[in-house]
Amino acid sequence: MNDFILRNLGVLLLPFIYALFYFFSPHIHKHAYRYEIGALLLVLLVPVLETLFSAQSVVYDRLIVSGHLSLSLFLLVMFAGVLKKKTVLRKPLDRVRGDMAILAFILLLPHAQSRLDLALRGYNSTGLVAFVLFIPLVLTSFMFIRKRMRPASWKLLHKLSYITYFMIYLHLAFIISLQPGNVYILAARHGLVYHLLLLTYLVLRLINVVIPRLNTPAKA
Repeated sequence: MNDFILRNLGVLLLPFIYALFYFFSPHIHKHAYRYEIGALLLVLLVPVLETLFSAQSVVYDRLIVSGHLSLSLFLLVMFAGVLKKKTVLRKPLDRVRGDMAILAFILLLPHAQSRLDLALRGYNSTGLVAFVLFIPLVLTSFMFIRKRMRPASWKLLHKLSYITYFMIYLHLAFIISLQPGNVYILAARHGLVYHLLLLTYLVLRLINVVIPRLNTPAKA
């Protein structure tokens, strides 16, 4: 049971993170730069302090270095796009969706750094692919950059997010090795959670995005 909780902490945290952004979205959006700077200072200073004091923060490692807190935020960004528009569940998230993506990326940096060597050697490199794809998506989530882009160009670029979501799914649901002489694909332990998440996402997208779009009369 403890192993299940630790391996799926990002998913289990999702309701709490959702509630936080749901109730405080106006404040978070208004002061987004403060939260982003705070997150950046956190990921930069905690490792330095751990080294200086020869100590280890279990909470920091379990939530951030493991990637779980970042995953919770990315899942919110992902599912916010397929919830029914203009509903009570979605409206507060639309305001802070870009802010959540930026925070998630900042909090992902320690996880990416800790796994970089393995990924470059071909072990679970899908995470590295997702990380690289996220860079242009996150940069263009900053409003001052988005305003300089044509809306059509911004939308086209952000279609990369679908590939990124799939890479995250592969990274979490499977163990993939492309190391020379050691190539294999294994189902990850507790991977069923991520199969169900992907299925839920696809069903919601079909119901709330694809079908309404097909039923919308074409413009003359």
